[in-house]
Amino acid sequence: MSDLLKKGFLIGLGAAVTSKEKAEKYFQELIVKGKVTPDEANEMFEAFEKKGTETEETWNRRSKEKAQRFFSDLDLASKGEVAALEQRIKELDARLAALENNGDDSQALDNDPVPFEEPTKDEQ
Repeated sequence: MSDLLKKGFLIGLGAAVTSKEKAEKYFQELIVKGKVTPDEANEMFEAFEKKGTETEETWNRRSKEKAQRFFSDLDLASKGEVAALEQRIKELDARLAALENNGDDSQALDNDPVPFEEPTKDEQ
């Protein structure tokens, strides 16, 4: 998959470079033919370049949104969810260590935000 993405990126990059070179050549021809002044050509080129940048930003945003939807559909945990779980594990490890060191289980268990409950006969 990464090889495919790399090739796609390189194709896009090559197309962008080629397009820029062709645009520069086209604007130079317009100047030589006297159809535009150098200032007008520069303005046109800058507008062309700006439009290209805007299009790239739009494409990147849409690509990112599509990738997020794709990974969301796979039902994978996000970075934030994983970080929250890691933090919860650290907190539980600390509480467990405190319980093991104190030997007094009752006080630490009373502060448990999600206390353990024995399953009912229907759940077994």
